[in-house]
Amino acid sequence: MIILWKLRGYIRLYARQYLVAFLVLQIVALLNLVPSWLIGRIVDSINTGKLTAQTLGLYLLGITSAAIAMYGLRYVWQSRLYGASIAITRLLRRELFDKFAALSPAFYSRRSTGDLMAHATNDLNAVEEATGMGIMTLVDSFIAGLTVICGMIFVVSGELTAIALLPFPLLVLITKRYGIRLHRTFGQAQAAFSELNEETRETVSGIRAVRSHGIGQRQEQRFNQTLDKTLNANLAVAKVDAAFAPTIQLIYGLSFVISLGYGAWLINQGGITVGLFTTFTLYLGQLLGPFLQFGWQFNVFQRGSTSWLRLESLFSENEDVKEGSHTLPEHTEAALDIDIREFAYHGMQRRALEHISLTVPEGGFIGITGPTGSGKSTLLQLILRQFPLHAPSSIQIGGYPTDSLTFESLRGAIAWVPQKPFLFSGTIADNIALGNPNASNADIAHVADMAGIKSEIMAMPAGFNTELREGGSNLSGGQRQRITLARALLSDAPILLLDDPFSALDMKTEVIVRQNLKKYYANKTVLLVTQRLPNLIDADHILVLNEGQILERGSHHELVANQSWYAQVYQRQSQLDHMQKTTLTTQPVTGECNA
Repeated sequence: MIILWKLRGYIRLYARQYLVAFLVLQIVALLNLVPSWLIGRIVDSINTGKLTAQTLGLYLLGITSAAIAMYGLRYVWQSRLYGASIAITRLLRRELFDKFAALSPAFYSRRSTGDLMAHATNDLNAVEEATGMGIMTLVDSFIAGLTVICGMIFVVSGELTAIALLPFPLLVLITKRYGIRLHRTFGQAQAAFSELNEETRETVSGIRAVRSHGIGQRQEQRFNQTLDKTLNANLAVAKVDAAFAPTIQLIYGLSFVISLGYGAWLINQGGITVGLFTTFTLYLGQLLGPFLQFGWQFNVFQRGSTSWLRLESLFSENEDVKEGSHTLPEHTEAALDIDIREFAYHGMQRRALEHISLTVPEGGFIGITGPTGSGKSTLLQLILRQFPLHAPSSIQIGGYPTDSLTFESLRGAIAWVPQKPFLFSGTIADNIALGNPNASNADIAHVADMAGIKSEIMAMPAGFNTELREGGSNLSGGQRQRITLARALLSDAPILLLDDPFSALDMKTEVIVRQNLKKYYANKTVLLVTQRLPNLIDADHILVLNEGQILERGSHHELVANQSWYAQVYQRQSQLDHMQKTTLTTQPVTGECNA
């Protein structure tokens, strides 16, 4: 029951609902004593020959009335209790989602998606059961059990009650031992479920790779191994579960045997009547339910405690990127000042970036290139504050340090096109308008035209209302890339961070999109990461990165004149482009072609 103490803050929010449920439950427990007492009176009346039709009718009416009242009251207390449990779980789900949203990419590089989904489903379900069914059975078993025992003592015989309860201390000792085993086995079962979740997710999301490489049998073997591990872990939990009820029934049976023997002796000695002993026997039968519930709720609380410990590990994760408190004033100059002394990813000794200094004026166009793994994408992610940057390094927008800004203000000033475009389930229009949900259809169509994707969308049967599958899998890579670019353009942020946005486009489409950006978005501050150097000819300034440091810097013409890495790569790409070149110059600036 440690989980109730840990969740006390949440339970306190719904204390009124719990209190009403407990009070009604107490009334139900008292009413539950009435039928057994009346049955005892009927037996005694039969024994003495005083039972009349009128008396029997009154007794039966009392039993029926008590049953009807209990029916209505049980609905009241269960609906109140479950309502509070569902509300607590809703609050926990919201907090867990907010936690997921606040954690940086560094966290997600350490934890698998399957594991996180298991926390958000199985673990939260176990906590919900503890705060609903667990509390219900705890209070029900306590109130009903205590009320029945009081009835046994004060209505029948305290002496007989004491004898009947002699075996029950064994229940506490045995249940404690079962609880320790259950805590361990259920934790292992939840961990195995996380592995199974991740194995399933990886196989489903990578099914094309599985089929293309012909490794379906290997994946099936891996899945079966994980499934067997999960099955064995859950069987271990089931074995502990299975021991609870028989143990309780064994102890209860022992109590019943003792009660029958001692009760018969008391009747023979004239200590109680047959009717009272009948009532006592019925009360003792009512005790089986609370004691079975006691074992069951102990099981539920152990599961809930194990799951809460797993959830606590998520809630206790530190947010390594701290949100600032300031907002950018309106009409702040969209200029960037970048001074990165050094940056390394968590747990990595090698520095991803080092001695990067750059000033980008408002409306400036900065190109960033270099070999694979040189730190280009990392630089854009640091501007977005996806990873922590420590003093003396700093990045400023219009003179305001980015670490002093709220996330909403910072990311409202920046539109980002990631290297790997991601689309959500929904229509194409919904995806383009993701950052500006109030955009008109005309605005959505305009940015799609600027991104070179409008004609292809209009050629689809449903046009902009085309439903996308998971991750936009029913689109080509180039289409996904251009829809992501259109999304960034629609946000109308003054700063554009473009991480290799043309990598999946053919040369013809690439030129069209690049010319549109130059003509219609020249007022924006643009940082373009690309490996295709012809895209950087018009850049105001170019950085060439290598192993996290600046290898070269300058304009396109200056770098070509240096005859270093940039010039060599540019010359090779120009030769290749010349071989593939078609009549690009005949295409209008806003025209399109199919990619």
